[in-house]
Amino acid sequence: MKAVIASSLFMIGGALLLSTPAVALDKSEKSQGISIEEFQASPFAASFQAGDLEAALKGLEPLLARYPKDPLLLRYRAITLDRLGRSREAIAQFREVLKSDPRHLPTRYFLGQAYARAGETQRAVEEWEWVLRHSEGAPYRDWAQAALERFRPLLGGGTFLRRWFLRGSAGWEWDSNVTLKPGEKALAVAGDRNADRFSLNLQTGYRAIRRRNRVLDLLYTARQSFHDDDLDDLNFTSQELALDGYRKTSFAGHDLWAEGRYDLIFGFLEGNLFSASNRVTFSADARLSPRTRTVLTNRLEWANFGPDGSNPPQTSRDGLYEEVEAAQYLYTADLRRYLVLSQGYRDARTRGGNFESRGTATRVGLHTPVTRRVEADLAVGFLRNRYPRFSSLSNLDQRRRLDTQWDFFVGLTVPLHPRLVSQIFWRFIRAKNRNDFFEYDRHLAGVELLF
Repeated sequence: MKAVIASSLFMIGGALLLSTPAVALDKSEKSQGISIEEFQASPFAASFQAGDLEAALKGLEPLLARYPKDPLLLRYRAITLDRLGRSREAIAQFREVLKSDPRHLPTRYFLGQAYARAGETQRAVEEWEWVLRHSEGAPYRDWAQAALERFRPLLGGGTFLRRWFLRGSAGWEWDSNVTLKPGEKALAVAGDRNADRFSLNLQTGYRAIRRRNRVLDLLYTARQSFHDDDLDDLNFTSQELALDGYRKTSFAGHDLWAEGRYDLIFGFLEGNLFSASNRVTFSADARLSPRTRTVLTNRLEWANFGPDGSNPPQTSRDGLYEEVEAAQYLYTADLRRYLVLSQGYRDARTRGGNFESRGTATRVGLHTPVTRRVEADLAVGFLRNRYPRFSSLSNLDQRRRLDTQWDFFVGLTVPLHPRLVSQIFWRFIRAKNRNDFFEYDRHLAGVELLF
């Protein structure tokens, strides 16, 4: 018989990096025995809705004893197994269901989730892309699109997007120290240091190459920020053009995504040209085991900051900037939680001695679900920069500059729609230095919508 269950009936917790959409029956679903009323009234339905998956699995046994070939029951058994971390069993169950109906959208979608949890990222992508190609509309098309876009951190970039796409963010934040004024009262200038900042970032792209193992995007990004409290001089505009390409290859028998990206970036402060940069980024992203991800990145940037100041050999920031970073992600069995450890090296070879630096950056972060729909990110970072040719322009403090900076970050992410996510965040920065001019504390707190 034909049956429909409303999409709000059952919720499965986050399947990827954000919460999974509601489990629903497609209107074309056919049952081979069990009625919708019996299914809704069963102990399985009550346990599944309450999130007691072990009890739900037991509740399916008497139903399957009466209706052993019912695709609805078999699919929900596979979903339950997957949520319990038994993804291999779930995959086998999903594939058995597909033998009788290989074009069933819900089964293909949730099979993709099971593949993702099992670490078979390419197969997950193939299932979700199949749903995109064959779905005539919501909800599974939207869910598959959202899963692919949000699964990008685990894939290293090889996700499916439409030829033309638009994405961006809009937000507000409170900045306690916009001008980075030093905490030392003898050096600080009177006046407020805090302000509200509004930001809007928009990126439009064209996927010029969209093959199984190769991707090339042409991107244009515009960024704009506005401050209140008469801090118009700090309003920033950025116009960016980029070529971003990925290629899938293999390393020691494991899939590896290699990325090459070029950015041409122009920055403006209150309408005046502030900087022009050419940036090249190379990275390698590999899943060496089902629960790990390793990312190596090398970024080179040649930047020209316009006027070189009163004494260019000391005050010019123009030069070559390099960042090298290694990041290791460690995932739990369901891929919903992960720990990330990163270590980086920074090198600035500038014309002006006051900006030439060598440094390291260390960061530890944790991503974890809080509820079925809310996920949290916690991170702490430490930055150390040495300036070997620094010479103070002030007689108040002639000591050489050595930055040591701590920052703490807390963020809560809430999906509002498959293509709209909100994030509430707080960041604290404490910058210490031998030279008191460069010591400050800073709080950033706000909310951002990502689409």
